[in-house]
Amino acid sequence: MNIEKLIAGLPSRTDAERRDMRLKAEAWLSSGDEARIAQARELLAALDTFEAAAIAAFERTPLSDRVYEAFRRRPWSDHERKLIQALLDHPGSTTTELNRLSGLGENMVWQMHFGNMCKDRTDLLGPPPPAETREGPFWSGLLADAEMPTNRFTMKPEAVEAFARLGLKATG
Repeated sequence: MNIEKLIAGLPSRTDAERRDMRLKAEAWLSSGDEARIAQARELLAALDTFEAAAIAAFERTPLSDRVYEAFRRRPWSDHERKLIQALLDHPGSTTTELNRLSGLGENMVWQMHFGNMCKDRTDLLGPPPPAETREGPFWSGLLADAEMPTNRFTMKPEAVEAFARLGLKATG
């Protein structure tokens, strides 16, 4: 196996392919074959270096570009478009109002749906901020700011910019 060629190809591999490569290399470490173990160490070091550089580049990428890329790679569904549009058109609305405006009725589920939409793209958006009123992540906080305790939401300016670049703008 040509380990140098494998390492040179890391940038063209998907995250899943790099995860598989890491798992195989970790398995090689216990193979007892000294040449294979040396290749495994070389590949694991290259994967570590590649991932550290990717994380550093990601952290320097402006939120508007991350949002743009997340929804360019994984376009919104019709349902998600309604969630986004409701917030773009009605900043400062409560979840009750956003439920109605999104066509969700009075079920109080807008924040859950919006948060799941963000969570589904967290690999491209980044980690969520912590929730202020409960334990755990605030998934909606990747794209929106929430005013507590009134539970009013406003789209982050960077997300507004990204959605406009993708053709989704406030209609009001």
